[in-house]
Amino acid sequence: MGKTALALTAGHAATEAGYFNGSLFIDLHGYDESPVHGSQALEAFLRALGVAHDAIPEAVEERAALYRSELASLASQGRRLLIVADNASSADQVHPLLPGDGAHRLLITSRHTLATLNARLLNLGVLAPQAAVALLRNTLLMADPADQRVTDTNTDLADLASLCGYLPLALHISAALLILEPCQAVAQLTAELATAQSRLGFLDDGERAVRASFDLSYRRLPPDHAALFRLLALNPGPDIGIGAAAVLADRPLPAVRAALRSLTQAHLLDCVNQRWSMHDLVRDYATELAHSVSNPQHTVAGGAGQDPATEQARQHRRLLEHYATTAASACAHLGVQAASPAPGEFASQDDALAWLDNERANLTGTVAAAADAGHHDIAVNLPVVLYDYLTWRGYYDDLISVTTTACRIAHQSGALAAEAGAWNNLGIALSEASRYEEAFRAYHRAHGLFTSLGNDNERGKVLNGLGSALRESGKPAEALRAHLEAVAIQRAAGDLREQAAALNNLSLTHQDLEDYDKACAAAEEAASLFQRLGDTAGEASALCTAAFALQACGKVEESRVACQRALTASRAAGKPLVEAVTLMTCAQLDDLTPQQQIEYLLQAEVACEQANAVELQAAALSGIGAALTTAGERDQAVVYLRRAQSLFEELGLTEQLAEAGEKIAALQP
Repeated sequence: MGKTALALTAGHAATEAGYFNGSLFIDLHGYDESPVHGSQALEAFLRALGVAHDAIPEAVEERAALYRSELASLASQGRRLLIVADNASSADQVHPLLPGDGAHRLLITSRHTLATLNARLLNLGVLAPQAAVALLRNTLLMADPADQRVTDTNTDLADLASLCGYLPLALHISAALLILEPCQAVAQLTAELATAQSRLGFLDDGERAVRASFDLSYRRLPPDHAALFRLLALNPGPDIGIGAAAVLADRPLPAVRAALRSLTQAHLLDCVNQRWSMHDLVRDYATELAHSVSNPQHTVAGGAGQDPATEQARQHRRLLEHYATTAASACAHLGVQAASPAPGEFASQDDALAWLDNERANLTGTVAAAADAGHHDIAVNLPVVLYDYLTWRGYYDDLISVTTTACRIAHQSGALAAEAGAWNNLGIALSEASRYEEAFRAYHRAHGLFTSLGNDNERGKVLNGLGSALRESGKPAEALRAHLEAVAIQRAAGDLREQAAALNNLSLTHQDLEDYDKACAAAEEAASLFQRLGDTAGEASALCTAAFALQACGKVEESRVACQRALTASRAAGKPLVEAVTLMTCAQLDDLTPQQQIEYLLQAEVACEQANAVELQAAALSGIGAALTTAGERDQAVVYLRRAQSLFEELGLTEQLAEAGEKIAALQP
């Protein structure tokens, strides 16, 4: 992390500023095979302080006493020293060097956090991106002030810095490689590093190597801590919780917590909010160690008598199963068709959602890792388990990714029913992402597979989804045919829930085709079926559909009644997202006063926040701003539009962001 460079720079600056009259420096080589012991360091310091060789005692305690006496004498003369102990590996190594007198200061650098010294601790992180680019630029210019690569390739320097993980050592090595080849473009070196079989092997300039730096910390780990470090490379996501780490290591929580603490102290792990992660290059290093598990010295704890590679594969499988089974328990609280939750696994829906949010990257990574490792059951089933969670939160890119993997693995496994279901889910996800042409292909693939399996009920579900995608993409006539066939299939199958869903979508298509009487009839039938089933969320959706159909027919009062019935049903569902969508829908009815619109949208904004539906919340805030503008309350309108603008920016929705900005500009003088 450049700890020595920082210590030297700070020391020189402090001395030049007059804080100190002189300095002592020693490299303790704490991570070498032969570190400098306290007694040796004291001897070196005593000599530097002018003590004759024959006057230096043998015992370390006597040397320490003489050292402090000499420092006290200097302090009495008004002299202050800065003492730098570089590369200490333990508190014991530097305890004898404590100056005692308050006039002097001891500055220690270490790869470990030395928490027992009662010292001010300064943990160094990687450089900020701009600082990393500046380091590369300054190093190249120091070697050759005319180096054109510095002025012409700022973007290339930023890409190179990113691949170095903003680690000072890696940046210095990359700069050295460029200096050694003055004709090599920065982009060329960046491309070589990006495609290198091993970034760690590449980052070696002949004198310095990133791998060697990591080796210094790794070699000092106890065997069980080193084993856990290697295992953590198997985690499919960027960070890990202690529960998953305990499952991976197959060890009790207290032992795993102690090992994680030790790895964090050695700065091989970072810990934020009780989740542990690795720097990218450290993860590469741990992965290389994990891959070399066949070496006998790397045999993992608990694997005695077993082939190390087999044991590691078993541990990896155990971790992936942990994520899959716990996800099933969590998703059961969302009403998905998953396994029943383990007793006491999650106390509430909020607890389940919190776990899913924390582990989302690990869960999506588990699908890919399971596919690569040949665990086809997890790769195919976990995307189904995650479907409702990912749609609940609106993470459609994640859903597309994991479901695409499920399609591929189910096809390879010859699991036709699972493959058909995966293609149908992929069609839904692609439709939600407005990738309609890809959605059509997915739906047609699912339809063909379910047809070959003779499963009409599932074929009807596919047609219902296909019809929705066709309608949303501006093809209502084709959508009508698909929805009519879906309704007919579900009537014949006697599946009331799917029949109601198809009828609701059929009503929307009739509205697009301006056949409002049929739209009203289909929506009312859908609402009636959902009510019979006790599906209040579905009932609310169908009643909203009916409200717009009734409004289009000119039945304004009946439309408002349907909207109120929808709100009652949505609140009975107990799902903030359902309530938010219903309120947003009601706010779009014609003949509402601005104040009525605002009332609906304010309630919708609260429900969106409860549901963590950020994009919908931004839309609600924007709608409030528009309604306040109509009501003439310009200052209040700007307040809500700015809040919407902030969320649109956070979400990266540039079009909506620009639109909100235009509205704000129009309201301000």
